[in-house]
Amino acid sequence: MSICQITLSKHQKIEYLEKEKQELRGTIYCDFVPTVNKNSIYKSIVLKEIKNDTAFYECEPYDDAYQCSNEDSFFKTCKKIERAFKKYYKRIFEKYNVSSISVEIYDEFSCKAGISVYSDGSVMTSEF
Repeated sequence: MSICQITLSKHQKIEYLEKEKQELRGTIYCDFVPTVNKNSIYKSIVLKEIKNDTAFYECEPYDDAYQCSNEDSFFKTCKKIERAFKKYYKRIFEKYNVSSISVEIYDEFSCKAGISVYSDGSVMTSEF
């Protein structure tokens, strides 16, 4: 039997995803998502630093949930990321004791878009 023919049991898949989640420290996936998912846009959202009362995040392709092969798919990915920050900004503010969030969104090659989230919950997007 080749390695390609070996299938993991449901329990083994969950163990693998739990281990992966621990390796993704600093991502929204590790910090705030209680369930374990195979593909998740949250795995692509990484905290880079906290500086001057701002949490700085970068978003780069991690798995198939992060589509960026053309303009339409990249736009949809940006909207997913925007929804993620609208959902978790209060928890980010609380956990890291910040009052704003700055996000750089990358395609395969470079930074293409951005998001800013402010203490009042307002969100500004750029380039999407």
